[in-house]
Parts: sequence; C-alpha cells; structure tokens
Amino acid sequence: MTNDGGAPLGHRPSHAHLLAHELPSPSALEKLSALDAIVVPAARPAHNLGDAITMARATQCHLVILCSMDARPAEVLDLLAARSFSAATVVEIKSDYEHKFFRFETSEWIKQEFPARVSDLSTKRNVGLALARLLAWRRIFFMDDDIRDLDAAALRATVSLVSGESPTQRYYSAGMSSIDFPDNSVVCHARRKIGEPQDIFVSGSALAVNCTESFGFFPDIYNEDWLFFYRDAAEGRLGTSGHTATQLRYDPFADPQRAANQEFGDVIAEGLYALLEEGLGAEHATTERWHQFIADRRQMLDEIINRSPEAPADIREKMLYAVEIARKSLQQIKPEMCGDYVRCWRRDLVRWETRLKDLKQVPKMASIVDALDWLGLQAAIRE
Repeated sequence: MTNDGGAPLGHRPSHAHLLAHELPSPSALEKLSALDAIVVPAARPAHNLGDAITMARATQCHLVILCSMDARPAEVLDLLAARSFSAATVVEIKSDYEHKFFRFETSEWIKQEFPARVSDLSTKRNVGLALARLLAWRRIFFMDDDIRDLDAAALRATVSLVSGESPTQRYYSAGMSSIDFPDNSVVCHARRKIGEPQDIFVSGSALAVNCTESFGFFPDIYNEDWLFFYRDAAEGRLGTSGHTATQLRYDPFADPQRAANQEFGDVIAEGLYALLEEGLGAEHATTERWHQFIADRRQMLDEIINRSPEAPADIREKMLYAVEIARKSLQQIKPEMCGDYVRCWRRDLVRWETRLKDLKQVPKMASIVDALDWLGLQAAIRE
C-alpha cells in the first residue's frame, strides 16, 4: 500500500536514513567533558551488572542502578563491594512507586486498553532523566543490564556526539545498535527468519543523552525508546558513532505473550517512523493513515505466517505461533485507538516540557540523596 506519491506507508525494514552517522574527531574526544553518570535500569540478578561497573570505572563516572524484579539491592551492594567500586548509588524501584512528576496521560490510557502489560522500564529511565536535571548533570548514558562487550573507547565516542562542543556534533541523543544478539521485536525477528531484510535501529539499551537540552520522556509502551528520541530523529539530532553492542541472547519466540505485549507499541512506533521517512510529523498520523498502516501490517504478518515453512525447522512452529498471536493482537488495534494514543502522547510531551522547565526553579540538589528524596526514593545501604 502506498500514498499518492508512491512511498510505502507500512513497515520499513530500516530507519537508518533517520540517523546521523558521524565518527567523532580526535579533537572532539580530547575536549570531551566527563560523563556524569551511567544509569542502569536493572531487572536481572546482580551478577549481570559486572559490565556496567567496568564501564563506570573506565569512564570515571557515577553509576546509578535502579533495581526491581530479580535485581535485589542487597545483592547489588555486595557485588559493588566485591568489585571495590564505591562511586555508585543503588535504588529500589518498588512495584507501587508513583510520583506526580511521572504522571502521564498515556500511562492511564495503556492501563485502560492493555492492562496485561507489566513493565517498569520506562519509569526507571524517566527517574534517570529527572535525576540528571535535579543534579545538573550534563550527560548520562543509559545501559541495560543485558548489554555486553562495550569498551570505554566506544562509549566515549558515542557520548562525544552529545557533548555540544562542536557545531557538527550537536546531537541531543546518540545510541548504539545491538547487532549480536539483534535487538528487534518478535515480528522483526520473524521477518529475518524467513529471509526478509531487517535492520537494527539504535535503542535505549545503550544511549547517550545531552541533559542540558530539551528531551522527551519514556512512555509506558513497547518501543518507548523510539518515542523518547522521536523528536531528535525528526530534527536530525539523533546520532550514532557506528559502534555496536552485544545483547544477551534469548529466544524471542519462547513466550508468545511477548509478541502480544509488543504489538501495539510496534504499530505506534513503526507507524510514526514511517511518516518520518516521508518527511511528515506526528500531526499527520490521521485515522486514515493508521487504517492504511494497520492494513499493511496485517498483510506483512500474513506473509510471515504463509512463509513460515521457510524458517529454520528448530524454531518454525513456535515462531509461527508467536506471529499468529501478534496477528490476533493486531485485530484488536483500531485506527481510532492509534490516533487517540498519539494525541495523548503529544499532550504528555507538552506537560513534560513544562515540568522540566519547572525543575529549573528547584535549587540544584546538593547530593543524589537529596534528589532521590525529592522523587520519593532513597538509596539502598548495606546493613
């Protein structure tokens, strides 16, 4: 399906066109000011944080570990002690944590329409952003606890793109792509398994942010990172140094519910970025556009299902089942729902911008303990 100009309205196998690829110059790296913090939204057991500790030590920055689920603060503190690393703050994000600073219309919308979704990743990342503003941090680096094989040089090169110290490097955010293991949705993994081209975009799992500039928030939805840096992508301010990271391997088809949970976020993000490829902003995400995009996606999922015999035999059956679950979820997604969500998101962006400006009236916090207290949180301590 195409628009009047002939450009496809549906899924794009790559959004590399929206990324500014730039290698930092040696002079830019020499001038690079210190990275203020690495922020890790941790959900896995403590031993998964070894790489983040190594990176924080190598870049001589603070390490903020936001714990929930299987990441237990006491065990994380023990790991830090065993690694003799003290420049870290460990915070437990409890399942009932709320703060007025993070109240979003989109979150309430998701609770009404998709109550089965359970994730606190967006909350943790938003806490990291708020801490940066409260503490006047200039640059932070988000690093998920399943990211491996980073080195300090690659991290510094990525951070240098958001340093603001060169007119040609005025990016607001800059990320890495996880090539091995590919950081894709279930449906995108399935496309790859039947031999269709499928690129890998940068993600929030390894992302540098210039906290002195305007930035978005992470909504409670799959592909929350794409919506976070959507405005940067639209304005040519989303960069990449070309360095890649490794993500822990997992079976994307093991839990069919994963595909169900991802489908709405995949539709929203891919639909908005398809418009960006046409040079059109979110204001053009009309009901008719969503009708066309959903029809195209339905056709794409049907093709994956029909071509499932082409997938490797060892994953064929569970891949087929996962895509069928995604197809059923897509049937529940109406064009009007997509339009309603995007309108909520755009209103949230305006509210978020106001909140960030209001933070300028809050005196700079003397310590991270004070900043956490303002957010209704506290640092974990060893007993």
